[in-house]
Amino acid sequence: MVLILISLGMLFFVSILGYVLIRVGSAKSPPLGAISVPMGLWLSTAVVMAGSFTIHLAVRDVRRERQAGLRQWLLATLVIAVIFVALQVIFLRQLLAIHIEQQSHGIALYGLIFFLVLLHGLHVVGGVISLLLVYRGARLGKYDHEQYYPVRNAALYWHFLDGVWLTMFFVFIALR
Repeated sequence: MVLILISLGMLFFVSILGYVLIRVGSAKSPPLGAISVPMGLWLSTAVVMAGSFTIHLAVRDVRRERQAGLRQWLLATLVIAVIFVALQVIFLRQLLAIHIEQQSHGIALYGLIFFLVLLHGLHVVGGVISLLLVYRGARLGKYDHEQYYPVRNAALYWHFLDGVWLTMFFVFIALR
């Protein structure tokens, strides 16, 4: 899991770095403060952070042999993850519409933002799939205080995606 997160971290780091270099170094880039980030992305930020909280509680409960709590918090995290993906679809549509409009003025930054949000969203979809599998395992009673690595790995992945999202979001806000 650590190697996967390191490789994904490199992917996201390079992608965000590319955005920063284009945003501040391109002659065609509009002045700072001219880009508007959809306000709904603040809601997405709150949702993804809520998912980190609930998956943390799932790990806590499995380590304490609280099976009902484990299932409850995994289900909550799964619901939150699906809500996050649904919100991202809405905001991706908005970003794409803005990109198409602004591209005619020579501004392609919304396309880059769209790409980064889409890249993150696709990784969240992968996280939803893993959460489904882990939740199924929890329903079958496969995890306890000694054998909970799938729950822990799902939590590590979700916390990683949370950190990536926060980094991307604040870069977008700082360099808007």
